[in-house]
Amino acid sequence: MGLHFSFRHMDSSEAIKELVTKKMEKLNNLVDYALEFHITLSADKLQHTAEITCRAEHQSFSARATTEDLYVSIDDTIHKLETQLKKEREKRKGHQAAHQVIRKGDVLGGDIPADLPHAGKASRGK
Repeated sequence: MGLHFSFRHMDSSEAIKELVTKKMEKLNNLVDYALEFHITLSADKLQHTAEITCRAEHQSFSARATTEDLYVSIDDTIHKLETQLKKEREKRKGHQAAHQVIRKGDVLGGDIPADLPHAGKASRGK
């Protein structure tokens, strides 16, 4: 898990970095591939913005939240990113299940024998 921090219009703080790192470990456990995070924290007048970009195997995810409290912005952003990663995980699970092969003679629904329509056909590349 790679974390890169950027602070705009505010000083960097080890406490904030540790807090975000601890919360990001939860996101890293949602998937089984490496994630790269870029965290941007900024302060403008009374508004604090947290923006997180996550690069995964084949895609990028991003989330952003702006509130009056920096810690609330961080929590909201992580929650949004967590939702995106969970959705992606469920899509991958469904995709993998669709490619499972049912062997001829297996039983579907208890008493109906399974029959694949393309089983036994030669490949077209020959």
